[in-house]
Order: sequence, then structure tokens, then C-alpha cells
Amino acid sequence: MEIAQDEILRYLGYRNQNPDPATAKLIAECLSELKAVIRAGVVYQRYPLEKQGDRIGLSGTNLTIYSKDLSHHLRQADQCLLLAATLGLGPDQRIATYARLDLARGIVLDACATAAIEALCAEAQNKLKAKLAKEGYALTGRYSPGYGDLAITLQKAILEVLRAYPRIGLTVNEEHILLPRKSVTAFIGLEKREESGRAQERPAPAAGVKADDHCRRCPDQTCRYRKGGDRNG
Repeated sequence: MEIAQDEILRYLGYRNQNPDPATAKLIAECLSELKAVIRAGVVYQRYPLEKQGDRIGLSGTNLTIYSKDLSHHLRQADQCLLLAATLGLGPDQRIATYARLDLARGIVLDACATAAIEALCAEAQNKLKAKLAKEGYALTGRYSPGYGDLAITLQKAILEVLRAYPRIGLTVNEEHILLPRKSVTAFIGLEKREESGRAQERPAPAAGVKADDHCRRCPDQTCRYRKGGDRNG
């Protein structure tokens, strides 16, 4: 798993800047410490989709989702992957410890862990992309509870469908927050390719709007990435 330095810097609020030597050294130390405590886990399951308007069902499960945004995201998909990934408890414990003892180190470690869970998901998705390309499928990006109108309250049902707790130790609290916190659940659409081997083209987005721009739909107006004009992948 390659954890991108520029992603760590982005989560720390850097904008096309290089860190000073002391900060660069702290990032390197935190990254090394983080890698030693990560216990990564990834589970996924593939489901045919049952779609009717903004209602989405995963065939063979009792999971039904009502979401205009997810329906739009999966509009050309006939199947989807339901995925869950976690870094394990180690990063959470270290971040909590440094929050009491060394706040600066805790902030940097948190940024490293956030970049790491994104890297883990990207690695899993790249492997799935290569595997499913042999069946003639292209993959959409990931779409997670909390994006747009996709309710975060779905987390518990997603974990139950995937049996995520017995498989990778992933659960959810009463506020619908994943535990361990450096974890992700997501829907990934499978789109059948044309005979030419190219994925079917989606309709062009409206002028000035990027395709799959989750920040555009996210209700969090206080996010520092939105303020900076970035997309929080």
C-alpha cells in the first residue's frame, strides 16, 4: 500500500507548498509508526442491482436504499460492489494517545491515517478493476454513506450485510460512526463495456461541473477542502 505524501500534506492543509524540514521529519516518523500498527482489512460482495427510480435494492439482501444521488452514480451499472475497509484499532489508539500527550504529532498521525485508508481503498479497487475487466466490466468511483443524500444511517445495515465485524472487526456506534474510525464503506458500480472494450460513455456533466464531484453534493459547508476548492476524494 503506497501512501501518497501529497495526500498527507493536503489533509494537513498544505496548498502547493513543501513542508519545512522539521515537519517533513515528523511526517516521516508518523508514517513509519503508523505502518507498524496498521492491521488492514477489506471485505466486499458483488450484487445485481434492482433499480426503480431513486430506489435501489441489492439482490439477495434486505438492503434497500432511497437516494437520488446514489441512483445517479449507479445509473449505468447493472451490478455493484459493496465494500468495507479498515486500518484496524492501532491507528485510533495511537492518535488518541498523542491527542493527550503531543497534539502536533497526533494531528500529523491522523492525516497520515486518513491518507492510508484512502490508499487501502484505492488499492482494493484497482485489484477489482483488473479482475472485473476480464468479464467486460468497468468500475465507477466509490460512493459512501454521508455523500450527498446517501444517509449515514445506512452504515449499520451495510456492515450487517457484509458481516464486517466477524470478518474484519468493523462495527458502528450509536451515532453511525464507523469503529475503528479509519474505516470506509462504499458502493462501486459495475458498468458493462461495449464490444469495442471501451466503457459506455456517461452523459456529459453540466457546464462547469466535474463528473462524480462528491464535494459538490456534500452538505458540509465547513470542510476545509471545500474552502480550498479541492475535491475530498
